[in-house]
Amino acid sequence: MRVTSPARAATGRPARATSPAPRGGESRTAAHHLAELFAAHPALRLALGPVCHGVEGFRRSHRGAREAQRVARLGPPDQRPPLTDYSDVGAVALMTADPEHARWFAAETLGALAADDPRTAELRETLRAYLAEGRSPQGAAERLFVSRNTVTYRIRRAEELMRRPLDTDGLFVRLALEITRLLGPC
Repeated sequence: MRVTSPARAATGRPARATSPAPRGGESRTAAHHLAELFAAHPALRLALGPVCHGVEGFRRSHRGAREAQRVARLGPPDQRPPLTDYSDVGAVALMTADPEHARWFAAETLGALAADDPRTAELRETLRAYLAEGRSPQGAAERLFVSRNTVTYRIRRAEELMRRPLDTDGLFVRLALEITRLLGPC
């Protein structure tokens, strides 16, 4: 695991720690201790790499933790999560390895839906939820706490802004939405 703490301000470098993965009942204790640690130190950030074994595994885990840290830093400072696990952001790490190219891809794929304004951001978030829920308007509505009709209207409006139906590039649209969520509007 890789830890960046308030101590970084003094040295200019992140504090680092590695630890073996907890086993069995230790997971609950480790999670409890982490929750206490984050509560006591709100500026603390933790990036976890994949659990691997041996020397090569240690290298891979460390690289994964560094990528998780990089992805966590993509968002606005006030919205960065205290804990970022590589298993949750591995695909995003791959997509944003070249941020400029990622932004081009998102702008090309989303068209006017990539605009930087609150209304368009709401449409993007609705589309993300809709696709994450398997294209279910009802599932997206429940996730977003809005009515099914609101989701249907927003999806139709998002398609108009993209100037293409969702049927064609579903995967590309999902990737572009994730890029825009992390890197900001294009």
